[in-house]
Formats: sequence, C-alpha cells, structure tokens
Amino acid sequence: MITINLLPPSERMPTWLFKKTVLLCGIMLLVSYGSIFAYNWYTIWSLEKDLAAARQHYSLMRPTEDNMQLAVSKQQAIDKKNNTLVAITSEQKSCYAVISHFAIITPPQVWLTELAASDKNSILLKGNAMTYPDLANYLDSLEKDKLITEPVLIKAEQDSTYNYTKFEMTVKRKGI
Repeated sequence: MITINLLPPSERMPTWLFKKTVLLCGIMLLVSYGSIFAYNWYTIWSLEKDLAAARQHYSLMRPTEDNMQLAVSKQQAIDKKNNTLVAITSEQKSCYAVISHFAIITPPQVWLTELAASDKNSILLKGNAMTYPDLANYLDSLEKDKLITEPVLIKAEQDSTYNYTKFEMTVKRKGI
C-alpha cells in the first residue's frame, strides 16, 4: 500500500531532518570507531616497537650476561678453593707462632739451637745456657708460661771447652 501525504508542504513533517540525523550519527559512529581503531593500532605499533627495542637490548646484553655467569662460576671455584685452604690451614698448627713465642720468653742468658716437633704433640728444645742456674730459671719461666705446659729437662751437661751448659728438653703447647 502506498501512503500519500496530502498535507500542504508547509505543514508536512520534514523527512530530510531525520535522514540528516541518521547520516550524522552514522558518520560520528564511523569516526569514533575509526579513532578507536587508530588508537589501538598505534598502541600495538608502539608496544611492538618497544618490544623489538627490548629484544635488541637483551641480545646486546647477552655477551655481558655470559661473562657474568662465567665470573660467578670462577668466583665459586675460588671460594671453594679458599674454603679448602682455610680448612687445611685451621687443621695445621702454626710453627711461626711457637717460634716467635719462644723468642719472646727466652732470656738473653739462654739461646736455642734447635726447635723440633717430637712425638705426642710435644716440642723438642735444644740449646745452650750460660750457667746451670740460668737454665733452671728458664725452666721455671716455662712452667709459669701461659702457652707452654709440661717442660721436661731430658739432658743437661756442662761443656768444659766453652764453659756453658748444653741442654735438651721437651715442652707441650696448651690446647694441643
């Protein structure tokens, strides 16, 4: 069925306003969809560019990372060797400490000619003293010493040609 509008043109409802409004809404909708699409496309493009830059940066850092891993493995090997050395060193008794301690506590009238480690963790001392009383005073000072225990005189004899007393004794360090 065909409808015919018999109203005069001034009283008729304008159809071009409705068409213009629909066209305008369609264009606005198209522009908004286009701008959303362009914004999303730009965001994806910039993220891909940043991702490519990060990948390139990472690839440039790869040799440095390899060098760091190599340095870490070398440092671990050095630490392992150092710990082994510390463990071995702590098991051994320092001879330098014993020698320096004897140098401090030995009076000028007594001089040592030999220091040797003997059995059962004791130290063998050989030396000379000006007189026998000097040797006895040295034995007393060893008995009173904080680091030395059990001084035992093994042999003492007077040397007639040089007029001094030769002696041999054993001592033990405290803590052994």
